[in-house]
Amino acid sequence: MTASTQQYFSTYRKHIQPFVLAGLFFLGACSTQNQSDNESASRTAKESALNMKLAAGKTLYESNCASCHDSGSSGAPKLGNKEAWHGRMAEGKDVMIKKAITGIDGKIGMMPPRGGNTSLSDEDVKAAILYMTSKINTSSENTSPESPVL
Repeated sequence: MTASTQQYFSTYRKHIQPFVLAGLFFLGACSTQNQSDNESASRTAKESALNMKLAAGKTLYESNCASCHDSGSSGAPKLGNKEAWHGRMAEGKDVMIKKAITGIDGKIGMMPPRGGNTSLSDEDVKAAILYMTSKINTSSENTSPESPVL
């Protein structure tokens, strides 16, 4: 390469370099915005899926579970009663789901398998439990110990 060609590229690089760096910075900022948009969309999709599961759980609860869990019959913990659900929640949702699917015959109460509706799928039972546990009242207004742990 000749000296004049080298000088041309050196001068060219000096003048172009700020524009290239500004362009890369701009593209980097766009990428950050896209990542933020993707995270927001993902969060919205997860919330939407959860809302759909809760809605399905509510429907299943109303048609299959409410007769016992609204009244507390057979030792069923009432919907929204924090204290009545505390021991069950401490065991974890997987244990609650298993017990709801297989049924339980506890010290002071019982629950038939699948709440007495053998046509409910495991996913139906999970959705109903998700709904019921989402309704646990965290205030101290509804914590009477009327439903013992089974």
